[in-house]
Amino acid sequence: MALNLSIAQMLAQLEAKVALHRERKNFHADQEAIHREQTALHTSELDNALARLEAFRSAAEAAGELLEDAKLAALPPAQPDLDDADLIRKRSLSRMVARVVEGIPADQTFGAHAVTRQIQERWGAKLRRRPDPRSVAAGPTREASPPPSAAGP
Repeated sequence: MALNLSIAQMLAQLEAKVALHRERKNFHADQEAIHREQTALHTSELDNALARLEAFRSAAEAAGELLEDAKLAALPPAQPDLDDADLIRKRSLSRMVARVVEGIPADQTFGAHAVTRQIQERWGAKLRRRPDPRSVAAGPTREASPPPSAAGP
């Protein structure tokens, strides 16, 4: 097919091809420079984000350990009662909640999750299933002490 073209046509096509490839080469060289700049930018941002992520993870772990230590210190250690077998046989969640609440000092605050954790630690191996904190929250609680009287002089 190329034999049917005149020399002028072949020269015109070759010049067009050279112009096209020259333009594409320049375009991609510009793109390469842009991509190099973007790569450098994202590399520095990635390094910065990784450093902050690692610092945040270590701070979160330290805070978690501190809170776990505080939780363990806040609740008294579980002590098996003499009538635990009777409690398990009757399977009364409210009795278990009452027993745990009795063992918590009066000036200490507690929540359903803490009481549930104590029940699980004391009687968990003997229970059919884990108690639900929502059920524990509905159980008996410590009666609030009356507010101090505002009697004046």
